[in-house]
Amino acid sequence: MALHRRFRAARRRGVSTFESILVLVVLIIASFAAFQFGLALIVKQTVSHAATVAAREAAKGATADELICVVNRLFQEYRMQIGPDVSLVLEDPTAVIPIDPRGSLPCVPPATPILDSDEVRVTVCVSLTAGPFVNILKFYGIDYTGRTFEISSVATKE
Repeated sequence: MALHRRFRAARRRGVSTFESILVLVVLIIASFAAFQFGLALIVKQTVSHAATVAAREAAKGATADELICVVNRLFQEYRMQIGPDVSLVLEDPTAVIPIDPRGSLPCVPPATPILDSDEVRVTVCVSLTAGPFVNILKFYGIDYTGRTFEISSVATKE
């Protein structure tokens, strides 16, 4: 009788260990997902802020080269800059070059709303495989490869 109880207790310990391992794996994946999405939201907020600041500066009369300096300054903590992973498009209907793209990442500004002559629009595009992004959930079906944040901001000229 005592031997039977010991065998049952040992078997239960094995089941408990197996259940703990399963729960631990799920918790680790959930932690990675929370980290990855949290980082993506922080960078998305930075991209939004960069587009807003760049549009405000463009409305004051800044050139595309000056806007590149502004955007690069905002992205420097994430080790990103205008180039293969970050692009900027300045739209000014009254300028000599009405649409001035910078950076090699494909970035298509939105077609609407149509800008008035006293407005400028800046679109900032960031690749989700650049800078601080860690694509750790790629093997679980959450893959950032080929995806971008594209955020536009419109400002009225002063």
